[in-house]
Amino acid sequence: MRMRDKVALVTGGGTGLGLASAKLLAREGAQVVLCGRRAEVLARAALEVAHGCIGLPADAADEAAIRDVVDETVARFGRLDTLLHAAGVQVQRAELPDVCLDAFEATLRGNLTSAFLASREAARAMCDGGSIVLIGSIAGVLGTSMRLSYSAAKAGMQGMVRQMALSQGPRGIRVNLVAPGLILTAMTQDILGDLSEAELKRLSGSFPLRRLGRPEDIAHAVLWLASDEASWVTGLTIPVDGGFSSARPM
Repeated sequence: MRMRDKVALVTGGGTGLGLASAKLLAREGAQVVLCGRRAEVLARAALEVAHGCIGLPADAADEAAIRDVVDETVARFGRLDTLLHAAGVQVQRAELPDVCLDAFEATLRGNLTSAFLASREAARAMCDGGSIVLIGSIAGVLGTSMRLSYSAAKAGMQGMVRQMALSQGPRGIRVNLVAPGLILTAMTQDILGDLSEAELKRLSGSFPLRRLGRPEDIAHAVLWLASDEASWVTGLTIPVDGGFSSARPM
């Protein structure tokens, strides 16, 4: 029960990494509030997470909407201890000559701007102490083919985490980023969906741990950073990628 008596807000909590993390936070004792753009998806997810979990529909990139979600969370539960920002988008898969400005800006807004807004509103609501955890990507650490906009947005999140850790540290608010590798979620189906079984096996073999990631792998990293076990950890980007980034040839 590492999250007993804590209140956690999870953006992007209706599916994928957000949902897996929300379930684990709830199992460890947290009161969980889910935020996402689709009300019907949130309603189903809340039932999966835990009795008493609620879903508040909102776009995390909408300043007024995310402020209302944070205010409603505090009004209902009296506090906010943890923000997990798992909301994110991938608008266009393209290399530099073919990236369109609209897609680039939409990707920044859906990933970097939304992370800033959610973090700002959460920090305003938190009493001294608390934990902000952002879901980035190994694409922001290494760069990834056909994902220029996404790589740029996720790399920007790393710089923002370092600055927020410095500025919020005196309040005891910790800020960290988890950078997943290739995780088996609905969002990665555009990469994996057309691969044969043999191709998937070869892809898995490119990771030192010889498998692709699961949402639960990310959830356990999130839980540790949110809990008091990581009370002296802030400003970090932690790759959770099966060893891919550390084993990449120089």
